[in-house]
Amino acid sequence: MPKTRSLLCYTRVATRREEANNDDIALSMHLALRSPLTGAWEPLNENYGIFFAAAVPVSGTYDSSAPTGCRRACPAAARFADADRFDGDRPVSEAVAYGAVMPGVDVTLKSLTDPHLFRLADGRFGVAATRVARGGDADGSERSAFLLAVSRDLTAYDRLGMVVLDTAAGVRRPQVAYDDAAARYVIRWRDDEGRPMRALCDDITAAVGRVLPVEADPDAPEREPERPAVGAYGIADAVAGNVITVSAKEAAVLTSRFGRIYNTGASVRPYSLDGSLRGDDARAAVAALGKACADLSYSDGSTAVRAVDWDRAALDALAEDAAAGRLEPGRTVAVPGRVRQSVYPVPFAVERADPSVFAWKFNGEPMFLFIATDDTDGNCVDPNGGRTHMPLRVASSIAELSDAAGGRDREIDLLTCGDLNSEGRAMTGCFWAPELHVIGGRLSVLFMPCFDGGAENPDGTPNDRAGKPDMWTGRCHIMQLRKDADGRDLDPRDPANWSVPEPILGLGGAILNPVQRISLDMTVINDSGRWYYAWQQVGSVWIAPFDPASPAQLTGEPTQIVVPEFAWDNLIAEGPNAFVHEGTIYLIYSGSLVGIDYTTGLVTAPAGRGVDLTDPASWTKLDYPLQKSGVYNGEWQLGTGHGMWSHDEDGNLIYVFHNAEYEEGRYGGRDAQVRRVHWSAEGMPVLDMQADEELDPAYAGMTMYVTVR
Repeated sequence: MPKTRSLLCYTRVATRREEANNDDIALSMHLALRSPLTGAWEPLNENYGIFFAAAVPVSGTYDSSAPTGCRRACPAAARFADADRFDGDRPVSEAVAYGAVMPGVDVTLKSLTDPHLFRLADGRFGVAATRVARGGDADGSERSAFLLAVSRDLTAYDRLGMVVLDTAAGVRRPQVAYDDAAARYVIRWRDDEGRPMRALCDDITAAVGRVLPVEADPDAPEREPERPAVGAYGIADAVAGNVITVSAKEAAVLTSRFGRIYNTGASVRPYSLDGSLRGDDARAAVAALGKACADLSYSDGSTAVRAVDWDRAALDALAEDAAAGRLEPGRTVAVPGRVRQSVYPVPFAVERADPSVFAWKFNGEPMFLFIATDDTDGNCVDPNGGRTHMPLRVASSIAELSDAAGGRDREIDLLTCGDLNSEGRAMTGCFWAPELHVIGGRLSVLFMPCFDGGAENPDGTPNDRAGKPDMWTGRCHIMQLRKDADGRDLDPRDPANWSVPEPILGLGGAILNPVQRISLDMTVINDSGRWYYAWQQVGSVWIAPFDPASPAQLTGEPTQIVVPEFAWDNLIAEGPNAFVHEGTIYLIYSGSLVGIDYTTGLVTAPAGRGVDLTDPASWTKLDYPLQKSGVYNGEWQLGTGHGMWSHDEDGNLIYVFHNAEYEEGRYGGRDAQVRRVHWSAEGMPVLDMQADEELDPAYAGMTMYVTVR
């Protein structure tokens, strides 16, 4: 293995949304490693962006009395006070009065071109690039500045802001290098007339917030070097930045995070059997052997445990021989088996969006429930000619919930158009994003119904949804399964066994969203004995505490914790859902609006340590999507998102989500899908592991050796 590798940074020429390469994705920094075996450049992250320019809040969102003012949920732009002047001073939304920002109004999305990687004096990575408006047009900053970020390992970035230079003649293709001999940084660029310029500074990270003097570059060639042709490095549509050298260890970190992880082996440990056992005791001992699992190993050093379907005839023969005392000490018996790998139908459920699969015990009986938004023909407000409903499926296995197994034919309507909520209002549409949880010991559904719109909107303008289901009237609601006099759960398949839906209200009975009315996509987080709701409103994720004994009202003020700050999640952050793994809360959310550009983002927080989850500073946001459109098992899946963590029959973590139904330019709604989750060696959830990456067919068959003692 070589001690160093070559790393290329680049952007791409935008092609098509259907290839996950529109302007929002193309105009970001991509990375590729050069293969030490073939010399070919191998794109990381499936040729998708890894470093994106941060959105810039407008100046009116800044409150000088607080360190980050109303930008608390905008960590990527936390240091961007000096960059606001490039976007002007515009009116802010009503959200600012509530300590929040509204995507598309209070923050301006950005993109980047001409990324340049360099090393800081302390060995960390630096990124210099030209900031542009979303879509690639100039935003004014390129007249005199470039954006700067630093990173320990290129998997996460600290965006320092804009380095401002004392010029208005243009800063094209900025480059930074550390001069060891002079112990200073040299910043080089060409102005709009093509003249080579430079600026010098002792500390590039301290240059943000200052204006650096500039001078003609005496060491630059008179003629500007030719830019490599698009695709010159053998990467489709690549617009090259520069190449740097990284260590083998640094390359391994990048490969572990952004490369494909695949199965490299499977094994089962040897077992022993007490030869003195007889009769039913011997049969029970052999039956226990039938639960032996396989240990799977992967290319990044991670592992997984999977159940094995052992040969029933071989186990039965072993059990009978043991029961009858026909096994002599020292004898070894080989039992063949095959690693269990459920491959769920694709699609799992047609036109069922925002899906939730829930493993539950109905008075001790294992049960799987599936619930989702009806998205027939892409109409999730009043589908099926106004016959809106909340479909529930119940089965003894996940596979039985699928359309292919007749799950759609067995759907039960928990709610239908016209049912009344606890306020006596007729719920006429939506029934969006129903999620199943156990709250206060009761099986519960969190969802958003909507109601017929009034004649006018809140601003006095005519309402085009007057007398029809209006999504903007939607509110988060809860309904709970009733119990009998003995405290046993009633059957969830009977709609009459559920409570009347109640709207979830804030302190003093206040509406959750005073800015836009609508609140949706509610989920539950339970940490350190505290219960929280997280949901979407004002195009972002909010959180607040509640008491599970009285789940229809918050016990604290809502706080905005996730704002879409990048071009890939752009104008919305919604569909939050949390899972705790090895001391960390993994909260997934979805961005980029509903459709074929939908993505899945991730924020994390410490679990079990009593941190305040209503504080945005408790959460760390991934710079790029955890899951995005891509090829899965040989077929494109576009617009993947609004996922939920759950478990299969063997206790393996699964991810239930939807993707866009899209063919020949026609969008037809969203279909539910089910995948297993793999945990990488560094502790990241992998949501797009292909079937043969999860289990190489060469390792599926195995043998358990049982020695009689």
